[in-house]
Amino acid sequence: MPQTSKPPQIVIVGAGTAGLNLATRLSRRLGHAGKAEITLVDENLSHMWKPSLHEFAAGTKGFDEEISLLEHSHRNEYNFRLGRFTGIDREKRLVQLQAVNDPANRPLAPKRSLPYDILVLAIGSRSNDFGTPGVAENCMMLDTPAQAKRLQAELLNLFLRFQTGALGAAEKLELTIIGAGATGVELAAELREAAGQFARNGIHKVRNADAVTIRLIEAAPRVLSALPETISAKVARHLRELHIDVMTGAKVARIDPGSVTLSDGTTLSSNLTVWAAGVRAPEVIGQLDGFETGSLGRLKVRPSLQTLDDDHIYALGDCADCLWPAKQTSLPPRAQVATQQAEFMERQIVAQVAGKPLREFSYADHGSLVAISNEGAVGSLMGKAIGTITIEGWLARRAYRSLHFLHRKSVLGPWRATLSALLGGASRRIRPKLKLH
Repeated sequence: MPQTSKPPQIVIVGAGTAGLNLATRLSRRLGHAGKAEITLVDENLSHMWKPSLHEFAAGTKGFDEEISLLEHSHRNEYNFRLGRFTGIDREKRLVQLQAVNDPANRPLAPKRSLPYDILVLAIGSRSNDFGTPGVAENCMMLDTPAQAKRLQAELLNLFLRFQTGALGAAEKLELTIIGAGATGVELAAELREAAGQFARNGIHKVRNADAVTIRLIEAAPRVLSALPETISAKVARHLRELHIDVMTGAKVARIDPGSVTLSDGTTLSSNLTVWAAGVRAPEVIGQLDGFETGSLGRLKVRPSLQTLDDDHIYALGDCADCLWPAKQTSLPPRAQVATQQAEFMERQIVAQVAGKPLREFSYADHGSLVAISNEGAVGSLMGKAIGTITIEGWLARRAYRSLHFLHRKSVLGPWRATLSALLGGASRRIRPKLKLH
């Protein structure tokens, strides 16, 4: 795109792993030099790294690790706009935003439109209930920071009611997670850690491990069905060692208040039910006129990550259906895909602004890591030098934590990320290990 007297307006919708990473990179490459005006749009005021949402939800990680989008945008000299994405006027090149209200239904941001020259959609994914009756009404989800906060509050209140007798004659708590992908598995392990911390912090009724049943239900024959069987088997063993009931080959037919009914007619009581059985693109993607969608309702993109129908609109991360030539399938909705695409998009947009040829995205699979306790994880690492190796325990957990640090480094910068990590490590030694308020 040749330079004009007015710098091009680049709008990024979604402040998740891909969107915030890209906004930070572009502000440093183009925004600071006045070569483009960068605007980031999100309906939340803060950012949490999505792979850590299960820790925030369980209360084992404090919400002080959120990144304020207002403060971050000011420090990095890009624009942040609060708003809920609802559509695109391609003819006028306008992004349409719905109003955002506070919990009391008072407006925080009005309905409005933002002009763009280049638009990047990075709006992530949402839980897929597969049309199962009762999910929307009776299950909690774990897609957004707001949902993580709500789940943490519900969990704390449930344990308090159990301790005070507000649950009546209940002799135990039953927590049910539906879906044994990475989110479900990690949340189940984190809830067991949280239950132990509740027992050590005044909730005496759960001192006996049998007082809290944590149930993981999966329709597939094994947990983590998308990962190699060796990893799946190791994770299943660790989950059982944590006294988590793992039910595979069990399809959920219906969710009712206080219970889960399986397709074979079995009914299981549940004080708290979390749906983590699958993901799909947000519904707004299917409501966009003139765009082709693919697997999981995601926007189909070319190897350049441009949408099939518009050279000025890109999609990346979980909302993009991008071909994986090496496996002749679509790239999976994973954080490492979003991160690599954000790094690629920085170079891609810089080239487009300079009027240079665009490149094709190439994905490198570096393996998978799944956290299963405070000090444990299981996963595989892949690389040209090492091939594929399976790691677990302390080393795997350190590798897992390093991924979060690398993300924070990319959006905060090396010094701020390092200082934050050091201060966070020190504060964890003196603060409660569980958020109790």
